[in-house]
Amino acid sequence: MSSYLNHLKLLIKKLLISFIIFSICRILFYLFNSHHFIDVSFSLFFYGIRFDLVAISFLFSPLIVLQLIPFSFRNFKWYNKILTGTFYIGIGLGISLNLIDLVYFDFTLKRTTADLFGIISTGDDFLNLLPNYIMDFWYAYVLFAALIILSWFLHRTYCNPAFNFSPLRKKNYLIHSVILILFSGLTIIGMRGGLQYKPIDIVNAGKYAEAQNLPIVLNTPFTILKTMLIDNIEKKYYFADNKIESVYNPIKTISKGGSFQGRNVVLIILESFAKEYVGGFNDGKGYTPFIDSLLKKSYVFTNSYANGQRSIEALPCIFSSIPQLMNSPYVLSNYSGNKLDGLPSILKKEGYNTSFYHGGKNGTMGFDAFSSLVGIDNYYGLDEYPNKKEDFDGLWGVFDEPYLQYFSAKLNVKKEPFFSTIFTISSHHPYTIPQKYSDKFPKGTLPSHETIGYTDFALESFFNDAKKMPWFNNTIFVFTADHSAQSKDAKYKTRLGRFAIPTFIYAPSSSFTGQSENYFQHADITPTLLWLLGIEKTLITFGNNAFNTDKKYSINYINKSYQIAYINSFLIFNGEKTTEFYNLNNDSLLTNNLIGNLDQQQKDKKIKTEILLKGIIQQYNNRLINNQLTIQ
Repeated sequence: MSSYLNHLKLLIKKLLISFIIFSICRILFYLFNSHHFIDVSFSLFFYGIRFDLVAISFLFSPLIVLQLIPFSFRNFKWYNKILTGTFYIGIGLGISLNLIDLVYFDFTLKRTTADLFGIISTGDDFLNLLPNYIMDFWYAYVLFAALIILSWFLHRTYCNPAFNFSPLRKKNYLIHSVILILFSGLTIIGMRGGLQYKPIDIVNAGKYAEAQNLPIVLNTPFTILKTMLIDNIEKKYYFADNKIESVYNPIKTISKGGSFQGRNVVLIILESFAKEYVGGFNDGKGYTPFIDSLLKKSYVFTNSYANGQRSIEALPCIFSSIPQLMNSPYVLSNYSGNKLDGLPSILKKEGYNTSFYHGGKNGTMGFDAFSSLVGIDNYYGLDEYPNKKEDFDGLWGVFDEPYLQYFSAKLNVKKEPFFSTIFTISSHHPYTIPQKYSDKFPKGTLPSHETIGYTDFALESFFNDAKKMPWFNNTIFVFTADHSAQSKDAKYKTRLGRFAIPTFIYAPSSSFTGQSENYFQHADITPTLLWLLGIEKTLITFGNNAFNTDKKYSINYINKSYQIAYINSFLIFNGEKTTEFYNLNNDSLLTNNLIGNLDQQQKDKKIKTEILLKGIIQQYNNRLINNQLTIQ
């Protein structure tokens, strides 16, 4: 019996070591990303232990069974080597997954979920970039080694077995089996995160922290486990079937109204272009002198937001008005084969030639497959580029300047009218620019700033060339970004500000200038363009025509919680209830959560906003599941 108690004590010590290591990982995560959080209290680190319990219960369940299995061979040296190896596998996985977000969180602003592995497997970018990641983020590997060494030291000091082989008697088998069953039951409770009715999930972290600080409470193994093998989308029944369309109806008819019938359309998607980087939106403080000059001659959406957080999420939002409202990117989800009403396919029926240009490697982010799905006739990637050797950036693809010149030349031979998209690449980690420009652009305060200046310069060169082309004056240019990126300014670090991007429309030889302060999102691009082009169309869209009278909104999804900006309010909803509500008129930094302290006017506004959000979610989920994203 004493031998078995020794095994139980050893197991408890090993689990305590894992909790210590997870807590250190949480502290490191905070230290490396502290600029993204506000009003952080020590209690968040304490509450995080509950979520660590879940991850540790899963990761160390093999060790628990092997350590407590009621057989005498547990005392053999060879078996203890197996136990030691199982411990290191569990602790190694826990450390490595947690350290991902030491670096990756700065780009996605959320704890990593299981879709990361789908993104890695899409194309060969990850393998090509791995050596560069190792060099740039060397400190993460040093910390990994340090934590493994600490785990080894603690394990060796406190978990060294000190017992000899002794055969078990029959009554010992029974006692030991009961203990194994009891501890296994405790492990299952740990996997559930407690004895509550439902296992805890990502959204439960909202009980302990406001949305801005949720990542501190969570841990990356937990968020990956909770999003593995599922798309986290289920049918919703907030409203009865005969009521839902009166709450929110994505079937919308675009009427003829714009004055750009028959114009060519060039859509320019700027890689990782945060609104913060553009001087024209920030009192001249930025890195984009050419874009700043273009804003003065354009129609500008001053309150524009991306619907997603990553490049792979952008195209469905822009081309098909499908915001990113689930954990898996649409193109990697179970619904990627759904029939869609894409902007390119609509324009094709109006006689447009459609094309997509991306200087990255073919297959990157599934851009080629998705663009074909929504009606792009011709996809041009790195494989099609004629001067790959001379203009390759060494990692992603072709530098923006030569690729934009190539793009201009290709447009010059296209039959009009055409719809063509170009997706830039240079303003992406690892932020390389051609050597000949090494001292030309301001370095700024973030690694991306120099490349933002380079891409702005590349755009200026493109327009200097394009304005000489016969198609130029018959073209409208739509500028947006795939997503935001790292920020310094507090207003761009909030749950809303982190999605802020530049969006504007430039129409040469026209007086189409001005600005709109209404909310504008990726999903609004398709209905807005159809109206501008005078194309009458009934379609399913989760966006709005920017030039109609509907109340506008911007919607996002982060780690199983929804957020919406609407009628000067910002609301966060966990799928069951509103957890945060802010008045954007006097609280742009989202520091005063009004939940629990609402006056009647605010209550009415909250109810109205929540009803709209529930309607969008119900229509979104149910239509994706039922493959009802087109007008039959």
